[in-house]
Amino acid sequence: MPVPAPVPSPEASAGYRALLSAWLESHKRYPDPARQRGEEGNAVLRFEVDRNGRVIDYAVTKSSGYPELDASVEEMMRGATLPPFPAEMPQPRMQVSVTIRFSLRR
Repeated sequence: MPVPAPVPSPEASAGYRALLSAWLESHKRYPDPARQRGEEGNAVLRFEVDRNGRVIDYAVTKSSGYPELDASVEEMMRGATLPPFPAEMPQPRMQVSVTIRFSLRR
């Protein structure tokens, strides 16, 4: 499975970046019709999360080029609860921007 390349805000600890990356990878769904059509692309997702892991806001800020792939990213974030912040991150919330990669192994 392709791994999203997280580019979170600098205030995110390395451990939390790893948690986010793992969560996004385990919750990403590659739509079967898009897979069958050979659609690949990178979508940039921006989201705001509070310290309990509740997603406050999210948007696909750069399209993958395929509406079905972008919709899959939005569906993943709808009502999502991400990992809570670790103790060393005192801020109440933060914004994160990540690239979600959809690629098919040839």
